[in-house]
Amino acid sequence: MTCQHCQDEATVHLTETVEGERREFHLCKSCAREAGLPLPEGPPALALDAVVQSLIVTHVGELVGELARLTCPECGLKFMEFRARGRLGCPNDYLVFARGLLPLLGHAHGATRHVGKRARWSSDASERLRTRTRLRAAIAREDYEEAARLRDLLRLKDADA
Repeated sequence: MTCQHCQDEATVHLTETVEGERREFHLCKSCAREAGLPLPEGPPALALDAVVQSLIVTHVGELVGELARLTCPECGLKFMEFRARGRLGCPNDYLVFARGLLPLLGHAHGATRHVGKRARWSSDASERLRTRTRLRAAIAREDYEEAARLRDLLRLKDADA
């Protein structure tokens, strides 16, 4: 596009709306200065975008390199093997590859933590399970009074169910 005053290359594009009427101006840098328009003095936005993009690519490259070297000590799966076949080898892989998995899970599921509903029975069942675990621990440490109390509590819950 050319400058509307001197026919040089237009680098400043201005749109003005007055009383519903829209007017466009295309000016070169020198004509824009003569017209009194403020011009940005810093680096052009495209150069800044290029710097930011370069930093992102560098960081992502370092992260990918780091992940490529990771191997699960339990099953021997490498992160890049997981990426190729899309399946983990063992539960320990979630811990070993956490840094690479969290962004993938967030992208695929929209969250990295479960945010949905729980099963209706889960509250009672999980409470019973916790009570049984506490009962076993009380017996193991020979706290028989606590064990008897927990046993009676379990019997009450089983009778109510």
